[in-house]
Amino acid sequence: MKKVLKVVYVIIGTLIGAGFASGQEIYLFFYVYGKKGIIGLALAAVIMSIVINKVLKLVKKYHIKNYKEFLEILIPKSSKRKYLNLKYITNNVINKFVLITFFIMIAGFGTYFEERLGINHIIGSSILAILCFFIFMKNVQGVVKANSIVVPFLIIAVLLIGVMTIKTSIVNIQLIEAEKKRMVNK
Repeated sequence: MKKVLKVVYVIIGTLIGAGFASGQEIYLFFYVYGKKGIIGLALAAVIMSIVINKVLKLVKKYHIKNYKEFLEILIPKSSKRKYLNLKYITNNVINKFVLITFFIMIAGFGTYFEERLGINHIIGSSILAILCFFIFMKNVQGVVKANSIVVPFLIIAVLLIGVMTIKTSIVNIQLIEAEKKRMVNK
């Protein structure tokens, strides 16, 4: 059960921590489209669940320890030439994507520090880069441990903010309805 919880924390940490599933993104990508957007959100969640499930089954079945082993199972060797090999191309694309995403995350963190705390964005970015360096030095275990510490706090914060938002929304709706009645009765 403890291993399963760690895997769940890493998945949640990846989705929420990287900003792929923050409130702003969910609002911009789904909620603004009303009912169709909510259906889209549900569909995206189902597809993501299926993909994560399939990946975890492959990892368990083949005892995969890193993503290069995963690529070996997923993509058969297509060419003896390195530059025409689909696995080589996929590996390079993934590495570039991860690096770009890392820089975007670092820049976003630095900007957030500057906006909220008035700390220069270079200092904020440097703080996160140094923290990530020490986490990555521990390899996958470092990432798992960091997510095991941070994600429970994220979940609690999201739930608390959600409850507070719902309460505020209910009060606002009641105020709007009361104002509408008052305007009609004039």
